[in-house]
Amino acid sequence: MKAMLLAAGFGTRLRPITNSLPKPLVPICNRPLIAWAVEAFLRADIRELIVNLHHLPEPLERYLADTFPTATFHFSREREILGTGGGIRAVRSLLEHEEEFVLVNADTIQFPRYDELSRARRERDALAALTLRHPPAGDRFTAVFNDAGRITGFGSGSGEALMFAGSHVISSRIFRHLPDRDFSGIVEDVYQLHTSELAAIVDDGIWFDIGTPQRYMTALAALLRLTIAGELAPANGSRVDGDSLVDESAQIRGALVRSTAGARSIIDGDVTDSAIWDDCNIADGVTLQNCIVAHGVTLSARAHHENAMICNEGATLTVTPF
Repeated sequence: MKAMLLAAGFGTRLRPITNSLPKPLVPICNRPLIAWAVEAFLRADIRELIVNLHHLPEPLERYLADTFPTATFHFSREREILGTGGGIRAVRSLLEHEEEFVLVNADTIQFPRYDELSRARRERDALAALTLRHPPAGDRFTAVFNDAGRITGFGSGSGEALMFAGSHVISSRIFRHLPDRDFSGIVEDVYQLHTSELAAIVDDGIWFDIGTPQRYMTALAALLRLTIAGELAPANGSRVDGDSLVDESAQIRGALVRSTAGARSIIDGDVTDSAIWDDCNIADGVTLQNCIVAHGVTLSARAHHENAMICNEGATLTVTPF
């Protein structure tokens, strides 16, 4: 079975750190966001992967090809973002002869149950089977109603109101229903018009949307706890150090508490509940609380930073509160 990763977004809500880095390469627990998805595919023995690209495509192509030699990648560069439906339509020649394929949002961390999705779709001969989940408290979402594995509506319907997790197994019949135009959305332009042909499974396992700095930090804390507990494997080249995750090439001479340190970073200051990316230098006298430090930042002047993204924008150090 082939799979497609939707990776063409700008990462607007994570600016400025995504101005010079495609969002799928944003590291979380020292592992780029897209690597969480690719590794999940490989564990399921899904090795032919299609990735749509738009913002800064070259580094993403290089990273995937260099890091995952056992996978076959097809890259679809979109000069204009085409949406979920348009993105699939653009690679129709790669998918239309498959019985079904997997589609996953590359800006989420999740471990979809691909076999169960495929089984649910085939048992009902459905157009698609979607992963649904109970939403986080206070989250805003479009309700998808599930009645014993059958989707009954978007926004209204019978059964339980759940949230779409962004992973689905889709029949190649989808190409009969996609609009004949460049841009379209698979939910609004297909699924909402063919609700009776949709199946669902409910999966409340690990799931994070990395859309904002706050969501990033929530995911970081949870994934770090799972890694420390041995429930998730550390990223290649990283090790558990107390309650933190540290790249083997990092130097920790200060305090690192419930945090991550990337490759070649040096920490002499006090860092708590934060993500320090590669090639950063946190001097003695610097304290960080709930921060994202990116793009080779050096913090040498005594200071305290809290709830902020700190990165280099060219030759300028930027501190963006969140």
